[in-house]
Amino acid sequence: MRIAHAADIHLGHRQYGLKQRETDARLSFQHFLSQARERGTDAILIPGDLFDSRDIRPQTLQQTEALLEDVEQPVVVSPGNHDENMSRRRDLTWLEYLNDKGLITLLSAELSGDRATFAPTDVTDPRQGGGGYVDLEGDDEVVRCFGLQYRGAYIERDLPNVAEGIEAVNQSEGEPDTTILLAHFGVDDAVPDLGANVARAALTDLEGFVDYLALGHIHKQFESGTVARNPGSLEAFDIQEGRWDDSHGYYVYDTIADTAEHQLSKRRPYHTLNFDVSGYRTFEDLRADFETELENARPDVEDVCQRDVHRDGRGNRRDPVINVRFEGTLLLDHTTFDVETLTDLAEDKLDALYVQPTNHTERKAVQDLLGDLERGEAFNPDGTVNTDALQERVFTTIAGESRYSAEAEEVAETLDHVEGLVNEDGQGVAEVADYLRERRRELFPEGPGEASDAENTDDATNEVSSE
Repeated sequence: MRIAHAADIHLGHRQYGLKQRETDARLSFQHFLSQARERGTDAILIPGDLFDSRDIRPQTLQQTEALLEDVEQPVVVSPGNHDENMSRRRDLTWLEYLNDKGLITLLSAELSGDRATFAPTDVTDPRQGGGGYVDLEGDDEVVRCFGLQYRGAYIERDLPNVAEGIEAVNQSEGEPDTTILLAHFGVDDAVPDLGANVARAALTDLEGFVDYLALGHIHKQFESGTVARNPGSLEAFDIQEGRWDDSHGYYVYDTIADTAEHQLSKRRPYHTLNFDVSGYRTFEDLRADFETELENARPDVEDVCQRDVHRDGRGNRRDPVINVRFEGTLLLDHTTFDVETLTDLAEDKLDALYVQPTNHTERKAVQDLLGDLERGEAFNPDGTVNTDALQERVFTTIAGESRYSAEAEEVAETLDHVEGLVNEDGQGVAEVADYLRERRRELFPEGPGEASDAENTDDATNEVSSE
């Protein structure tokens, strides 16, 4: 049998609130179904996130039904985190609705304590799912598909029980020629630092009982171990995913040859443009050079747009999504750095569907204050200033340049605590002044200098008022 495996379709998703992006998701799915038919596949697997939300628009459901009604092969689906809510389960999900309509075969495990069991699905009508596994029969071959719903942080704990549940079914019902598990999770060695991931070693139990692990959840294509395959989403749904240029598509799995070939999907083009704002003292000069940069970038943008996977079904250019990434040291006042004007200019010059600006600039005043701090400490991953690090540096500077400099570190910690008392605990001036007096006695029992206790008390009150 030849089996098509796609995941993370996210039908109904309107990226940036654009209806066109919702259409893009549907068109990518439609093209995949067409390719699955042309490649002579016998079944389609979708391990999670067919829909972007459990609250989909009526039009999205209607369009999905129309697409599935034209599919001749069984469409086997397991639930993802976008399809249903683990903590607030509804009486009827849209996947169950499609299952009851006979348009998909929905598979989920029954999980209780330390057990995972899989109920059979009627083999005489595999589109009528609702169980835990289904047997797909080919020419002298049986392919048994098991389904595991999204489990979030519980997934690694569940996998040994899932392996035992699969083994129990195969021992009871007889070994199939091929065993497949649909599941919605990632693997750390392939794409780290993402939620619902498992360690590579956690797949060991499954590898003894599964010939093909059809994964979803991570929107980037990867393979892990001997059986795990993740095709990546058909469409890219954010700027980072847009950079994974050859990691979106689907697999065609040949059960006899035991081979899985990854195919790229049709999707809208993305392009990232970097622009350094350093050195500009007027917005007019910056804007003029930015316009020149756009003109220089146009050939690269067109090269991306002309790739076959990015053109529409008729071979026409599709307007790209552009990420303009502003970098460097910004000398301009933030009120004169008109990002909206630059964004509109990029959309016009590059014939873009949408331009998403990301501001990774550093202001000179902040840069001077942060001094020799490592960038990873001074700035957050999204390029914004780490305000905790900035506050610490401010307090350290104040303490070091005051008559309390002999205990600068402790004084800086005291100021930080005062900030918390005022802004988080809502303490008044009198309460904070009492705290400062106590800290002064602890740190400077003989006084920080020649000032009298009365002067020190006044200093404490003044510091609180200033804060």
